[in-house]
Amino acid sequence: MNFLAAWMLLLIYLAFALPPFQRMIKGLNRRMGDWLVGLLLLPFLLAVNFRPAWEDLIRMVIFIALPTLFLRIRAAKAKHLNPFHVLAILSLWVPIEPNLFILILDLALPGVDLQQTMAGFYFLPDVEATLFSGVNLPVPTLIGVSMALYLFVIRHPLSGIGFTFRFSRRDLKASLQGLMIYGLIGLPIGLLMGFLRFDPTMPILVDFVGAILAGYLLVALIEEVLFRGVIQNLIAKRFKNNTAALIIASMIFGLAHLNNATQGFPIPNWAYVLMATLAGLAYGWVWQRTGKVTASAMTHMMVNLIWGIVLT
Repeated sequence: MNFLAAWMLLLIYLAFALPPFQRMIKGLNRRMGDWLVGLLLLPFLLAVNFRPAWEDLIRMVIFIALPTLFLRIRAAKAKHLNPFHVLAILSLWVPIEPNLFILILDLALPGVDLQQTMAGFYFLPDVEATLFSGVNLPVPTLIGVSMALYLFVIRHPLSGIGFTFRFSRRDLKASLQGLMIYGLIGLPIGLLMGFLRFDPTMPILVDFVGAILAGYLLVALIEEVLFRGVIQNLIAKRFKNNTAALIIASMIFGLAHLNNATQGFPIPNWAYVLMATLAGLAYGWVWQRTGKVTASAMTHMMVNLIWGIVLT
């Protein structure tokens, strides 16, 4: 059943890009309303063979219910990026990356050591599902991105996310241009700081293909849905200013890497924040140019891939 959970999660997540699936979910949404999101508990239950610890089940129910509730009580005519939008985003993001927000609170509140106080506490169960031998999927993370797509594409539609795999030559060109722009700006800065170093490796073909697929579907696309499709999108709609939205969303994306240690740059890793902010500008530009998070995710994946193969 764990194997079934992995494939179910991956297919649900990717199916949101397909118009027939969207129409089916919209039909179910009309009949079931907010209760429909509860079906996302099924992959979790399959992953644990229908024998979850009761506290883990409660955590997952809360994880699913909170963003749904926040968007439900949001006034229908409320402005974009209102407090309930922010709460919905945080209730999706914080449980998946609690260490990031604990670090930010520790930095913002001198004398407070939440990392020590909350040591051993977890928001979501550490549950994985095996797609095939050697490839495990993080169940709560994929449930989270599927929830985000359901809530912002189906239940409370947010136009312009662009979760589609219909690519044109223009989209591919913009993705490559974004890569070049980041390379021309980010590479020299990273090398000067000592954050990046040339250390080329030659992966075998199977690993190379696996890195592309996993890097795109399980890292880049998930992050692009949140940071470009939802956050940058809402900021742009609220302030009617694409440039401001691009800068603010990129800074948020940069801060999301604050708790990532790299060689020679411990946590809090401000060098990584700078590099990720510059990358966010490139990804956000691609999203603005194409209107597709799937296109900005291509640039995102290529940056990560080149970093992993050519740089360290």
